[in-house]
Amino acid sequence: MFLDDDPIRGEIFLAEYPDAVWARTTEECLARLSEPWDEVHLDHDLGGEVFVDHERDDCGMAIVRWLCAQPRPHLKTTRFFVHTHNLNAACLMVLQLQLLGYDVQVRPFGAVLAQSACPGRLRSLAGRVIRWFLSGGDRGMAPLENRIREGPSEGHEPNKIKPGGL
Repeated sequence: MFLDDDPIRGEIFLAEYPDAVWARTTEECLARLSEPWDEVHLDHDLGGEVFVDHERDDCGMAIVRWLCAQPRPHLKTTRFFVHTHNLNAACLMVLQLQLLGYDVQVRPFGAVLAQSACPGRLRSLAGRVIRWFLSGGDRGMAPLENRIREGPSEGHEPNKIKPGGL
């Protein structure tokens, strides 16, 4: 299934995958997600708009919320591809789907992606982000659960953080 409102992208996708189903709205997509799918390709910004609020009911994130609302065993083996060029929304969509165990990748529509030299060693985006937060990031900061803030932040200066817990 291919969720996208852009007729040019729809034509390009259907030319490459003639047996695909093209859903132009979240309603059309949700109606078809009661069926099992091998692949589902999701755009975020629909209705001819760009960089829409991810909390709206007429964007790709609405599909992700539906998928996350309850178990969907008939879609557990589905491969999801988030093809939006709205990278903030793509990140949210991928993180949510990965946290629930879905097989998901970001593939902005039309982008040529290089193959990884060792794909078996790559870890999920959600896992990497969670590990980064828990480790305190790359700056050697104390893990989140062991930090407290000292004083207010002024201007562009970061708050001082010291070990000790919240």
